[in-house]
Parts: sequence; structure tokens; C-alpha cells
Amino acid sequence: MMARRMASTKLSVPKRVLGRRVAGLFRPYAMWMLVLVGVLSLGVVLDLRAVLVLGSMVDGMSSGTTLGALDGLIVLYVAMVLGSALLGVGESWVNQLIAQGVMHRLRSDLHDHLQRLSLRFYSSTRTGEILSRISTDVNGVQDALSGTFTDFLTNALTLIVAFVFMFRLDWRLALATLVVLPLWVYPTMRVGTRLRDLRRAWHEETARMSAHLEETLSVSGSMLVKTFGRQEHEAGRFGASNDALRDLSIKRLMTGRWFNMATTLFGALLPGLVYWFGGRAVLGGTLSVGTVVSFALLSQRVFGPFAGIARINTTLLSSLAVFERIFEYLDMPVEVEERPNAVRLTQSRGEVEFDHVSFSYQSHATHPIEAIDDVSFHIEAGQMVALVGPSGAGKTTVTYLMQRYYDPQRGIVRLDGHDLRDLTLDSISATIGTVMQETHLFHSSLADNIRYGRLDGTDAEVHAAAVAAGLAGLIERLPDGLETTVGERGYRLSGGEKQRVAIARAILKDPPVLILDEATSSLDSRLEREIREATAVLARGRTTIVIAHRLSTVMAADQILVFDRGEIVERGRHAELLARDGLYAALYGEQFSDEARGMTGVAVR
Repeated sequence: MMARRMASTKLSVPKRVLGRRVAGLFRPYAMWMLVLVGVLSLGVVLDLRAVLVLGSMVDGMSSGTTLGALDGLIVLYVAMVLGSALLGVGESWVNQLIAQGVMHRLRSDLHDHLQRLSLRFYSSTRTGEILSRISTDVNGVQDALSGTFTDFLTNALTLIVAFVFMFRLDWRLALATLVVLPLWVYPTMRVGTRLRDLRRAWHEETARMSAHLEETLSVSGSMLVKTFGRQEHEAGRFGASNDALRDLSIKRLMTGRWFNMATTLFGALLPGLVYWFGGRAVLGGTLSVGTVVSFALLSQRVFGPFAGIARINTTLLSSLAVFERIFEYLDMPVEVEERPNAVRLTQSRGEVEFDHVSFSYQSHATHPIEAIDDVSFHIEAGQMVALVGPSGAGKTTVTYLMQRYYDPQRGIVRLDGHDLRDLTLDSISATIGTVMQETHLFHSSLADNIRYGRLDGTDAEVHAAAVAAGLAGLIERLPDGLETTVGERGYRLSGGEKQRVAIARAILKDPPVLILDEATSSLDSRLEREIREATAVLARGRTTIVIAHRLSTVMAADQILVFDRGEIVERGRHAELLARDGLYAALYGEQFSDEARGMTGVAVR
């Protein structure tokens, strides 16, 4: 299993292409990058020049220099060390300015792009995986940008300046050091590639764990687990993912451990080799003791940055896998895109038309199954139209296309005579209000959840909408009234109360077109009657499309569209369709006859 996972972690984009794209994130900060390089360069020069001052102090002690000269050297040394430290503070500030700016833009671009993706993406991707990309992956990139990039620049500049000083001191020692160091390049690249694959596998397993936790530790998930007694089963699923994360973490930590040990060992041996080789030159009279000391200190300053670059290189290579995961989301095509010259619809009449519309959720499949096929109908402004049919017939798909959650593969959906694709997305949203079968509430106050229908709604308007939706009694019972927190997904409210909150949102929004998707399906008869009265007031003077499972709604409709297998098979008013004795009459007999008995007190059909 682990082998299969590792095989899937190979980068699908060449490193060079991915590297150029990552570098492009820094383009807006080109000027600050130059400032950063300048500050780093000056700090490195001061730091390494202080090493040469130490060598001069050793030579002074050997040659019997004066105390005044020695005092001058220590003052110069302290000034250089202090200056380098102060420049380090400035470097950290500039570095954070760049890194946090890049992360701010990356998070914003990712969030905005995800908001623009169609429902197809959210219906095929687990919420936990999406959250993992935004949190875990982005945080991983942030860690790399905040320290790794600056460390790489610092080490690279240190190598350059140190070798310049070393060649000035003694070209033979410098050349010997320069020949030895590149032997670490190839193993470093191998270790980096392995760490990159392991890091991608770790992030993918973390995403799977996050998705599992989001599903099972939410209120609804916890209730489902307890209801069916699946605690042991879920513990097993979590344990398998936890074991995989443990194994991947151990492999990440141990990968390259032998290489790191060899690097540390060589770093410890290098000063001894310099003193041995340099001491022979001192005894031969070709070098001074101070020069050997300076060179030994510089060699340590050279090998430290080189080892650092080796480690940074592995970190950067492994970070490419995280960048690629983020870019995968950023590169997902936006199916429903607003045209540059889109028209903003104002003062909509509420006229809706479907003109030979066909749509499939499997649009890229070889033989896609049509959710709706060649559907045409026209709704005059102010009419109430009921959509009736068996489950899966295409009723909800019609409402999705009407709100432009998707675009049809064929045909045109029109609003007030405009092709929806020619209108701005915000004007479509402003024109159409929806009360869905499943109401989503935020972990916030009741007032905030209602105000989501129109964010600039006043407290008085929110209260009026709540009362109109039948929430007056609930508001009186709640400890803090409208300011009471409803809990995650509104679990402090009953199903009927949540639906009334959704209706209150629509009342506050006051849209010209209203969609009711089985909005009263979970209410008892008394509450349904109250909601029907509220929705009757809401529907007055506006176009209303109802996915109807209530006889009263069907009988009040100006037009009934009967769907079956994605097609409109019957249309007309209630009495007309009953007289045809077709699918509608059969559905009426199955779904509405018991309700009709309760309303009339006699048997129907």
C-alpha cells in the first residue's frame, strides 16, 4: 500500500516549470528583494571581515604589537559583530514582509478561486481535503518561505564572500576546500528528491485524516457513529491513517540521516585538516599563524553554509510537492465564468425561460447520462410553477441551472429575456432567492443567520422577516432572542425551525424570483400551514418555482411541469393533468391522495 502511495507522489509538473512558477510569486516584491540582498550582503561582509580581524590579533600577539593596536582591533571587531547583528534584525523584517506578502496573496487567490468553482467540485471533493489544502499545505509553504529562502541567500552570499577572502589569504588552501565541497552535491540532490516524495505523501495522508475527522467528529457525524455503534469501526479507520502518518514521519526524519552524519563528521574534521596543512606551511615559513587561524575560521564559515544549503535544498525540493498541491487547486478550471462584458440586471420582472436545455453532470464522460434533456418552458413574471416528478427526474437540476450553479451543455436559460451567461453573477444571485430542502446555518446568532439574506438589513427588518416566517414564538423562548447562538449547522433548532430561518432569509432578501425546494417537507400539518401562509405572502407579486410534495402547493400553481427521466412529459394545471390520467395522475394518487382525504374528508380516486 505504501509503495502505491509513494508512486502517486511524483511531481506531474517538471521541477523547472514548477520552480519558475514559484519564483513568479515573488515578482511583486522585486524591489524589496534587492533591499534584502543588499542588507544580507553587507551583514555577511561584516561578519566574515570580523574573522580576519581575529587573525590580525593573533599575528599581533605573535609579533609583539602594542596594547593600543590590540585595543583598536577589539573595538573594530566589536563594531563589526554588532553591525552584523543589527543588520540581521533588519533582514528579518524585510524577509517577513516578503514572505507574509506572498502568503497573503496565495491564501487570497486560493480562497477566491475555490469560491468560483462550481458545485461539481464540492460534490466530488471531501470538505476535509479542501480544508487541508488551505491550512496544512499553505502553512507548509509559509514555513518554507519564512526561513528557508533567506537562509539560502545568506548561505550563498557567505560562500561567495568567504571564498573571496580565502583566496586572498592562500590560494592553495582555498582551492583544496573548493574541490572537496562539491562532492556533497549529488547525495544532497538524491536526499532532496526522496524527501520531496515523502513530504507529498505525508500531506496527502494528512488530508485524508482531516477529511475523516471532519466527517466523524462533527455533530451529525458523531450522532451517526453513535446511532449505529460504529465507534470501533471508526477507531480502526483512524488508526490505519494514524499508522500511515507515523510511518511516513519516521521515514521523513530518517531519510538522509547517514548523509547528515557524514556532513557533520566532515565539518568537525575540516578545522583539524586546515591546522595540519597550514601548520606545515607556518613551519616552512610561507604562512603566518594569524593567516592559518583566519583560514580555519573561514573554512568553518564555508562548510556551515554549504551544509546549510544542502539541507535547504532538500527542504526546497520537498516544498515543491506542497506548492504543486496548491497549484492543482488554483489551476482547476472555472466552469461558470462571468463574461467581461456581462450585463448587470436591475429591477428584474422575474420572467424565466428554458429554451431546449440539456445538461449532464458527467459532461466529460464518453456516454453521459442527461440529468435533463431538451427541456423547454416559459414562466411569466409573477406566476407560480410547480415542478413534480419522481426522485431523480431532474427537478432540482432545473433550479441549479436557473441559479447558474452550472451552465447547460445545450440550450439557453433566460432571465427577463437575457441569456444567464450574459448577466453578472451577483445580479443573478440578487434576483433569485432560494429556500432549500436542507438548510445550512452558521455557528452564529439567529439574527446573523437571517441577515445573511441581505447583509445590510437592519435589526428591525431582520425581526420583521423572522416574525413573517413564523419564528416569533421561538424568539420569545430563546434566552437571548435573536442574538442566541444556534450552534454548529443550527443543531440547537429543530428541522422546521431551521427551514423557517431559511424562509426568513428569503423574506429579508425580497427577490423577484423565489425557488422553494420542498421547503416544508419536514414540518407537521400545523407548522406546514403556518409556513404556507408565510410563503404565500412571500410569493405574492413574484415569480415562484416550487418543487412540490404538498397538494395545496400543486393545486395553487398556475402551471405544473411533470418531469420524468430528465424530460417534461406533461404540463398544465391540476385539473387538466388529472383528466389526462397520465404520470401526474399516478403521482397524485401515490403522494397526494392521503393528504386530500385529510383536507376533504372523503376518498379521492
